Amino acid sequence: MAFELNEKQKVLIKEYRELITYGYQKMSGIQLDFKKVRVRKRVLYFMMGAMQSFSESILKLMGTEPVYEKPGESFLRSQLEIWLNMRFIYSSRSEDKARLFLSDLVMESLTYAKKHKTLWEKYPLWDMEFGTIKKSSDWEKFISDNVDLLKKYRKEYKDKHVTKLPNLYDRTLAIDSHLKKIGTFSEKNSAEKFYTLFYPYFSQSTHANMSGLQRYMRGTIASPEPFLDVDSKPEDAERILSVSYQGYFAVLHFFLQVFNAYSPSEYDRFKQYSKGLIKK
Repeated sequence: MAFELNEKQKVLIKEYRELITYGYQKMSGIQLDFKKVRVRKRVLYFMMGAMQSFSESILKLMGTEPVYEKPGESFLRSQLEIWLNMRFIYSSRSEDKARLFLSDLVMESLTYAKKHKTLWEKYPLWDMEFGTIKKSSDWEKFISDNVDLLKKYRKEYKDKHVTKLPNLYDRTLAIDSHLKKIGTFSEKNSAEKFYTLFYPYFSQSTHANMSGLQRYMRGTIASPEPFLDVDSKPEDAERILSVSYQGYFAVLHFFLQVFNAYSPSEYDRFKQYSKGLIKK
């Protein structure tokens, strides 16, 4: 699809690039000693790394012609999930919610190992080698070691005995419950509202069901029959970049404050541009 970005859209791309460049420079200057910092600070560090990658990917998709809106929405979905997860692990004074993420890493590994082992036992002649796993029984030590690790966490750190991380919607309810408890809950900061309004919409392009597939078709008044719509229009790029800017801005702002790297004077220009986007 041939198009040309207007001046406002070119400025948006420029501002977005400058913000994520600034964020990368600040993040790169932070030294993290994993043995000394709290668990949720460690998890936040990983979240910021993922947020940086998603944001740079969105800029690649939207910053040059042609632009690709639908894959950009998939990255927006991931950005929203990071923002909600960040709020979830900080929705209590304790480390319990952050430690849930660490336990989930072990539980996900266990789930994969058990399913892989079961499938291999079902079809023993299939080529199922996975790294150092050369036969199905090789998984047994891995599974045993990780079960012991979970037990150690629960004993040493009083981790809750859970088998699965709460789904994202339930995490938003936990966030709002915490905000109500401390008396700061409002429509503007409701995690459930952001999830309900935006997460399913951004998820459509990610999934290959009909709601997602139809996003790649477009019709016009002159040509009502739908046609394949692979790339996108300038206004689509503007919409994705505007939302993504706000998401990255919010996570970076929180990250810098937690790591004592926030400079109001440096951040003010990005703050002013963010306010301008909201007004528009």
